[in-house]
Amino acid sequence: MQAALLFTLKVLVLFAWAWDFGLALLMLMSHLKARNTLTSSLPKGSTSPRHRFAFLIPAHNEEKVIGPLLDSINRQSYPSELYKVYIAADRCTDKTAEVARSKGATVIERWEGQSGKTWNIRYALEKIPLEAYDYLVIVDADNLVAPDFLREVDRFLQENPNTKALQGYLDVKNPFDTWVTKAIAVAYWVTNLVWFRSREVLGLSATLGGTGMVLSTALLRERGWKAESLTEDLELHVDLVLQGERVRYLETARVYDEKPLDLRASYRQRVRWYQGHWYLLFKKAPLVLGSLLTRKSNRPLVLFDTLLYLLAPARYLASLALLLNFLVDNLAVAHLGKVGAYLAFLVLIYGTLSGTIASLARFGKLRLNVLEAGLYVAPYGFVWFPVAVHALLKAHDQGYWVKTSHERRIGVEELEEGALLGREESMGSPGGKK
Repeated sequence: MQAALLFTLKVLVLFAWAWDFGLALLMLMSHLKARNTLTSSLPKGSTSPRHRFAFLIPAHNEEKVIGPLLDSINRQSYPSELYKVYIAADRCTDKTAEVARSKGATVIERWEGQSGKTWNIRYALEKIPLEAYDYLVIVDADNLVAPDFLREVDRFLQENPNTKALQGYLDVKNPFDTWVTKAIAVAYWVTNLVWFRSREVLGLSATLGGTGMVLSTALLRERGWKAESLTEDLELHVDLVLQGERVRYLETARVYDEKPLDLRASYRQRVRWYQGHWYLLFKKAPLVLGSLLTRKSNRPLVLFDTLLYLLAPARYLASLALLLNFLVDNLAVAHLGKVGAYLAFLVLIYGTLSGTIASLARFGKLRLNVLEAGLYVAPYGFVWFPVAVHALLKAHDQGYWVKTSHERRIGVEELEEGALLGREESMGSPGGKK
């Protein structure tokens, strides 16, 4: 019985990973289609700006980073009369509201009700005149927005007018600060390629990333903001899929997100993410499976892919358990040194592959500092085991929200001047910009 269960678990886990790998492989094999799908076919400057946007920035005591974000938004290469910025200041006791107003933003202050990003957004949406805009752009207070973000989004929406939800490219504004940010940056650069790009190209649904999200105001006026979990982005994504929609992805609309500098802060953040993910697995997976089995949707592959993503925390725990079981079964416990050697070999291979893919995907060439950063991905990935277990034990609690501290004051002009590149220029180059 135990052997049968273990075999079934192996088959399911291998199938799930084969699905993700297969999608990425299909995308890479159709590179020309990918290029045409992810970039607008309209020449730049050939269209007049058409859409009206509202930026919504949830914030809680973000005076250290809110200024550079608003500067980056104010620098948009898009008519200023076609977009407006709203700051949802949730119980801010610092100068967040003051800085925001000095930068021309409209501040919506909130002092009561349940804390947390999703509840802050819900309150703000009741105050914003959504009928005055075509789309709502949600970005986090620690982010930076590329100067051509709105222009690229507008061009995409003119070509794809039925878009209900759009996810921009999630980049990292401080990728080389610490070993933790290096690991996260590489993971993001790989994910943008093998996850987001593949699903856009193959007609599946991209995942909403919590920031850099563009949502139809018509959709919001129709359905309201119903999210109640700690992962409002995933919740909205699943609800859209259940309604027969899919999230689109636009690689040329770039948002830079600040990542935690140390493992402790990253651990807390990811427990919150997986806490919401487990909750939605229990709540939404039966609905997705039911729609799939009863054929209530004309997008069965989108439903299936979404179901696999909802299973991500369970898949991760099962994958790690199977790896450890394999090592124990094939290497006697008495030979722990061999187990360690095998693990080190796997970490090296995985890290080298991750760094290579990330370097080519993000910079178009091999860069020594990205290859080095890739070596941290696997050790950082093992942290997800206690994260997943910890989050599972807390999955019932979706009311307690822990803020991640943001302190990196980086201007978007610094990124444009090459600060993102780090110290190494490329393979074979003696140095780079600092």
